[in-house]
Amino acid sequence: MMSSIDLCVLSAAVLACLMVGSLHLRLNLWMYGAATMCIALATALTAQAHAEINLIYIALLIAVLKAAGIPLFLLWTSEKLNVHRDVGAMIPPPLAMHLSIGLLALSFILTRGLPAPEMAATGWYGAAAGISLLFTGLVVMLTRKLAIGQILGFLVIENGIYVFALTKTLGMPMLVEMGVLLDMLV
Repeated sequence: MMSSIDLCVLSAAVLACLMVGSLHLRLNLWMYGAATMCIALATALTAQAHAEINLIYIALLIAVLKAAGIPLFLLWTSEKLNVHRDVGAMIPPPLAMHLSIGLLALSFILTRGLPAPEMAATGWYGAAAGISLLFTGLVVMLTRKLAIGQILGFLVIENGIYVFALTKTLGMPMLVEMGVLLDMLV
């Protein structure tokens, strides 16, 4: 049975796949923000399930900095540069989106054999969502020519690493969380 944490991270993976299907920067930025908000919600639900107060703080930081701050900053940057579309995509957006959906299905196949953490309410859905986000970020980075699009791909990869670690370790050690936030800041 799928938990609410699994539903949140799978929603993030689906939103990332949909993001690949558009070249409009504004839409891509808001899709990234919505996917990251789903990850922040999954972090808060994990904190509640395991009574870890530090994960609540991390969820708040993710929601404020990554889900709102980064999209707003990149939107401001694109407005300053007067760039609204990524016109130099290597492959057409519908094909890239279908590739991402295929990689989402592949991630389910790849993670089927992974062991679930002991006493975990989540199964392999979180790992599949994390690997799918990683694949989707790679697709975005490799198919977009505009620097903002490539930055979005990097941020989606980072979300995938975070989701995988969050769902496979029953929360994350504070040192890893701070490393993720430092990576996000850079």
